[in-house]
Amino acid sequence: MAVGKLFSLFRVTGDDADLVRAQYAAFSKQVPLMYFILLVNSWGLAATHINTAPVFLTIWIPSLLTLVCACRLVYWWIEGRRPTKGMNALRALRKANVLAWLLAAGFASWGLSLAPYGDTYQQSHVAFYMGITVIGCIFCLSHLLSAALAVTVIVGLAFAGYFGMTGNMVFIAMAVDLILVSAAMIAVLSVQYRDFMALISSKRTLLALNDENLLLANQDSLTSMPNRRRFFAELETDHQADSAGREAICVGLIDLDGFKPVNDIFGHGTGDDLLIQVAQRLLTLAGPGAEASDGEGPAGAKPAGPQTFFARLGGDEFGYITRGGGLATAVDIGHAVCAALSEPFHIADARIELSASIGIAALSPTDTTVATVYERADHALYKSKRQGRGGVVVFSKEHGEAFARLLTIERIFGKHVYEEEVSLVYQPIVDMASGRVVAFEALARWYSPTLGHVSPAEFIPAAERSGVINSLTRLLLRKALEDARSWPSEIGLSFNLSARDVSSGEQSLALLDIVLSSGVAPKRVDFEITETAILADMSQARTVALMFKAAGVGISLDDFGTGYSSLTHLHEMPLDKLKIDRSFVNGINDNSTGKKIVTSMLRMCADLDIGCVVEGIETPEEYETIKALGGPAAQGFFLSKPLPPDEARALVTDDMGVDDMGADDMGVAGNAGVMMAS
Repeated sequence: MAVGKLFSLFRVTGDDADLVRAQYAAFSKQVPLMYFILLVNSWGLAATHINTAPVFLTIWIPSLLTLVCACRLVYWWIEGRRPTKGMNALRALRKANVLAWLLAAGFASWGLSLAPYGDTYQQSHVAFYMGITVIGCIFCLSHLLSAALAVTVIVGLAFAGYFGMTGNMVFIAMAVDLILVSAAMIAVLSVQYRDFMALISSKRTLLALNDENLLLANQDSLTSMPNRRRFFAELETDHQADSAGREAICVGLIDLDGFKPVNDIFGHGTGDDLLIQVAQRLLTLAGPGAEASDGEGPAGAKPAGPQTFFARLGGDEFGYITRGGGLATAVDIGHAVCAALSEPFHIADARIELSASIGIAALSPTDTTVATVYERADHALYKSKRQGRGGVVVFSKEHGEAFARLLTIERIFGKHVYEEEVSLVYQPIVDMASGRVVAFEALARWYSPTLGHVSPAEFIPAAERSGVINSLTRLLLRKALEDARSWPSEIGLSFNLSARDVSSGEQSLALLDIVLSSGVAPKRVDFEITETAILADMSQARTVALMFKAAGVGISLDDFGTGYSSLTHLHEMPLDKLKIDRSFVNGINDNSTGKKIVTSMLRMCADLDIGCVVEGIETPEEYETIKALGGPAAQGFFLSKPLPPDEARALVTDDMGVDDMGADDMGVAGNAGVMMAS
């Protein structure tokens, strides 16, 4: 067993593939230097013996050894510049290990064959040659310890055996010195070799950690899909490709419709399980070449193709990249996604139905960054959600014009020059029994010297995208409260809040502070919240609403009946008032179903003891019908257009009702009644 262990010191085992590759890489760079040392020292020794030793020892044998060394030197010089290939490296090292024995024996035998020739100086040169050469070779073979040991053993034994038996004390001392120094060098090299092996092991561990970290950095932890970082990395790679082929590359953004109520109703655990199933269906659609998934899609789902890359971008938003086929392929995939996600999901005992809205844009040769195409796809997604659930919208030329205008608006917002340009108008809310104005709804307007009149439908989304929506809301609320201070104390103010206002505790506190410090009694103020804003975060919306109510501020649910789970909102939210959406009023006299719905809503408000305002009354017939149904309050163009602050103040301070207004103030067509959505 001890003998076997001893012999193992002289073998290249190849047990550690990483170590073999590292040995090969280091050895291939050092071994040419070893051959250089051998040849220089050998020809130096041959030169000093050329006149005393036979020609075959001074010319022919050195020439043969030089030819062998030259071939090996060229071999390693070439191999050192090639990439390391698995078993090839192990075979090369084992071959070098065998040659170390042969070359060491050959050079040692040749050197000692010259010792009998010449005087004492020439004999000393032979001893010096063997000593300095073995030391140089040991250093050059430091990364192949078995070969270094072989050279040390052969040269050391030959040197000690020959010069130790000369009887010359100088040569004997030199032999002892060589053996001791060689042993010490081998000991040093053994320590260095162990450190080298430890370094390779540490490097392997670090590489494994790096691979794991790279995976974690590019993979969504919940769904195991590629994440947002990986998505943009893939898109950046495509962007760096030849610009002539970019138009074949398209980006699709997927937003799940109806996902947030799942969290509110079933809990976040069910929401997470739902996202995992969504990811599995998407990866099934991706086809060959997609990220691995264990899930199965709905029956009949066909792979979208090998050039489709899916990722989860965050929350309930996913994305995909198509390579090849242009917009037609991207649209086909979009419709396949919509079809796949429209199939019911079964989680525990729950049956959940979703839909997907998708926006698509093609990478353009003129795009300077990947953010540009992403923003276009995001704009198309916004249009898709505005058009209804479960649709696919492609970014078009018309979208491009609107998008360019949107970017211009965002740049203006970034310069904060809008603060003196935005204003408010006020649409009266009328008590239907008395015909008197009981409140005004504040509606935002903006006239820009650069863009002219800008609709709230344009500048509110731009304010949200550019991050100024909260400061804009606070600015407009201060303006509205300042105007309300000049109204009679019984006239209320309705002010719209966005999802961002309701979802931010800091923003909600700031708005409440503005109300409390305005000099307007909190009971005169109603904050209007849409069902969409509530859906963004039901729990947070309820918390904020309770805080407002505790301070005396009223809470109205705007556009009632147009969102999801409206009865849930009535149950969960501390509401003071409902505003029935105009879609139920339009054509009410010709639509018995619509009339029944409005009647039911009015009765429900009465039963729940909460106020009700019917929006969008535009004709005398609609007004009379709503009044006959028992509508308590109403607003709309038939009653009054939105009024500038001075006219609104005059309307209530002059004790006028809507019946007292002139014809010029009644029902005005146009887009002036578009409400501020923030």
